[in-house]
Amino acid sequence: MQQNKIFILSSPFTGYKRIMKIGITGCTGRIGALLITELQSGNWPNVTLVGGSVRDIAKAPKNARYFITDNADELFSRADAIIDFTSPAATLIHAKLAAKHQKILIAATSGLEETHMNALRAAAQSA
Repeated sequence: MQQNKIFILSSPFTGYKRIMKIGITGCTGRIGALLITELQSGNWPNVTLVGGSVRDIAKAPKNARYFITDNADELFSRADAIIDFTSPAATLIHAKLAAKHQKILIAATSGLEETHMNALRAAAQSA
């Protein structure tokens, strides 16, 4: 049985006293959409949704009440932390962006194999 592991690529928020800005990659997927709804619910006073990213902007909802982009780099520049619910290949790209921008990445993608985990470890070390 494979154990789930959490990697925090950067943790500059010790003693953090302001509202944390959260971005969701894979925001139109099943779990991503649930996270968007929850973050917009008002139940989380210390966090705010700064937006989400999608693979294809043409398929993004036209009536979204939040910033949405197909440029993950742009989302990382707006957020303090990213919650990633995408594919293993996309998660690796997002890990590199998290290291580049010195942001927290919560990688919740399923289907990660050992090669993906090794790449996540390498990205965490370079952050």
